[in-house]
Amino acid sequence: MPPLELPDFDFALSEARGALALAELSEIHGAACGLACRAYHSHGDDFLRLLELLQLVSDPPEGLRTVLLELFAATQSQLADDLLRLSIWLPGDEEPLDERTAALAQWCTGFLAGLAGSEGGLGDLSVDAAEALEDLRQIAQAEAGDGVGEDEEAAFFEVVEYLRVVTMLLREELRGPESNEAIH
Repeated sequence: MPPLELPDFDFALSEARGALALAELSEIHGAACGLACRAYHSHGDDFLRLLELLQLVSDPPEGLRTVLLELFAATQSQLADDLLRLSIWLPGDEEPLDERTAALAQWCTGFLAGLAGSEGGLGDLSVDAAEALEDLRQIAQAEAGDGVGEDEEAAFFEVVEYLRVVTMLLREELRGPESNEAIH
């Protein structure tokens, strides 16, 4: 069974009614991914409390609340997918590269906050996972360059793919085995 699809980005932006910018929506998805990686049995209400704690969304209107809960459910579904079909929720390709880069950096900020916003520490991480977290910290500080050519677009998509893979790596490392899985 395929995982749930993320809500439409532009629809979510319209439901926010001007209260959230493009980059903030991406940060919200990063927070969802971080929370779901670290505390994968979390519920939608846990996610909404995290967003309030991060001062991203507080007492959202009903339409936005529904979108946020759908976003969290889809994120959990995608992170549990054996075929690794995780999407990173970013503005569409029609948006300028500098805005998409800012959203990508905010996604990383949200992811790191989502990891930190769950109970307990991260424990002993593998070298790969520790390096991935450091990469996320560096990407969170990224700024768009002057170029907007094919090379810059290709580099952007490579970073998005890297984030997808890193998220799945961290999810596997942090969740540990399920009760019905054999440990080898």
